[in-house]
Amino acid sequence: MKFGYLEFRYGKKSGAFDENFASQNSSINIGDNIQTLAVRNLFNRIGIPSAQVIGVDRDDLPNYCGESVMLLMNGCFYNRCFPLAENITPVFFGFNTASESVVIRNRSMFQAHQPIGCRDAATMELMTKHNILAYVSGCATLTLDRRDSEPVVAKTIISHGSGSGEFPGSLLEHIPASLLGNAAFIFQRSSAKTFPLDDAGLKRADKIARSYLEKYRMSASLVITPLLHVASPCLAMGIPVIIARKDLDARFTAINKLTPVHTPDNFGSINWQPETVELEPIKIVMENVVRQVIKGESAARTDIDFLSGVYDTENKPTGGPANPKGKSLKSRGKLYQFIHCHWLRK
Repeated sequence: MKFGYLEFRYGKKSGAFDENFASQNSSINIGDNIQTLAVRNLFNRIGIPSAQVIGVDRDDLPNYCGESVMLLMNGCFYNRCFPLAENITPVFFGFNTASESVVIRNRSMFQAHQPIGCRDAATMELMTKHNILAYVSGCATLTLDRRDSEPVVAKTIISHGSGSGEFPGSLLEHIPASLLGNAAFIFQRSSAKTFPLDDAGLKRADKIARSYLEKYRMSASLVITPLLHVASPCLAMGIPVIIARKDLDARFTAINKLTPVHTPDNFGSINWQPETVELEPIKIVMENVVRQVIKGESAARTDIDFLSGVYDTENKPTGGPANPKGKSLKSRGKLYQFIHCHWLRK
């Protein structure tokens, strides 16, 4: 038996091409590859030898014909991902879907592997609605190693994507000039010409993901982002994070228990000096759960209760504590005006 992590090749065969992805100018989401790296790191942390670890393409799971594999299902899933091939044993940890039909069509499979560890409260609620035992496990990217030291030459890093991950231009009116003047920008997508990604394309995407993680680790004194898979790994690495989005998103109904999720109606109350979030006790429990399940055991009730306490599901994403508004556009100088007029749009 091998142990598997998800690869993201964005394949077209068997209808496995994501229409949303196709519309985004043929670029790929490097956040997917950060999830890949996080799961591989998690396997290493719990003592699984690298020789026993293999990648399995999320977008071709029904047609998988490799070795028998226990596959960590951390990621976003669609109808095209099911039914799973017979030689895949799923480990539902960090599982996300926005599709109720995924839950309905595969209800018996989910019940056979319950309780389902969900990446967010919205997915958990879909499961429980259909009588499937579930809890919020959080995302595997939260288990990345904490950095050993603070950056020598510190920067504010503003990392963004496209679509729902676009950077909200109106936020610039609130960012203190001292942070903006020292900012570096990362567009956490990468161009791709051929789909599905071949091995070289996948290796290139993983390399880019690794370089971004290293940049956050070595340089960031603060990360400002609308992206889940920037915020989550940076929190894990012990980096202060501000999540600011143009709108709310159900995918953030777990991370919002760790740090606020801001939208335009509360940009003016953002705390621009957030503390790091202590995640080491959470990482230990997450590792325990994965270690238990891949051994064929049930996750300990105490561990599930601990995670359930962390990811309380009563509250919706909210803004942060009150803080004075940033200075006006006119006070920001040429750098701000250039970014505002030529790089970002409201």
